[in-house]
Amino acid sequence: MARTGILGFLLAAAICSQMAAGQNSSNPNSSPQNLSPNELVRKVVAHELEADDQDHTHWMYRDKVEIPAPGKTTMVVETREGDLACLDEIGNRPLTAEQRSAEAQRIRQFVGDASAQRKARRASAADDQKSTELFSILPDAFVFRAEETTGDTVKLGFEPNPEFHPHSMEAYVFHKMSGSVTVNTRELRLAEISGTLTKGVEFAGGLLGHLDAGGTFDARQTEVAPGVWKIIRLKVDMRGKVLFFKTIGDQEDETRSDFKQMPDTMTLSQAEQMLLKSGAEKAAGD
Repeated sequence: MARTGILGFLLAAAICSQMAAGQNSSNPNSSPQNLSPNELVRKVVAHELEADDQDHTHWMYRDKVEIPAPGKTTMVVETREGDLACLDEIGNRPLTAEQRSAEAQRIRQFVGDASAQRKARRASAADDQKSTELFSILPDAFVFRAEETTGDTVKLGFEPNPEFHPHSMEAYVFHKMSGSVTVNTRELRLAEISGTLTKGVEFAGGLLGHLDAGGTFDARQTEVAPGVWKIIRLKVDMRGKVLFFKTIGDQEDETRSDFKQMPDTMTLSQAEQMLLKSGAEKAAGD
């Protein structure tokens, strides 16, 4: 699914997309309570990878984007052939008959266009790869410290590790962040990650752009079924102008809700029928 801020995508998608392998140097039999903060983060990364490899479920959910304006609500259905989204509201108001007709036409065209589907899958895979690469540096790029423990939840603060050397522009920006992560130690899952760009960042002395200090992000995920965690909130406020990021200056406020599991055999054609039927029923009830 599309996101307006590419950095926000990289940070948030890293939480529940493919996680980098080979990052768990701690004893797999160690209790989370006996691990150092950095070892705990490393163990969580490894477990996220394992959980992602084993999770082949598909879901339908409501995706509400408040920023950028006007706000839009979209219904999304995940399938084995890719995701399909249908616009449901604009500015908290139902679509007009003309808008629903145009949206139905767009969906039908996409479902019937194998080339467009392949292009969407390639773009999604490329974003996943970038997210993987960024998330993989988390235990090494930052120094973590314990801040608060409540039951099975541990909050860890983090600061840039001065001994880490970023290998990419994305990692360079990420490494300039300070913030916190919240870990569920019982499930070994990352429940929340938030950060602030504590200093402004210039690229090539400002020739390639800059990011202003004070930029923030916050991404959260929760368990929607036993062992299945999904992103439920993404808020990004990064300001600046960077030539190699197309949309880095965009702000975003997105919430996902109403998760409903779909059959493993769900196809794009079946998702199309479900979304169009739901839209028609809503229009009839308005």
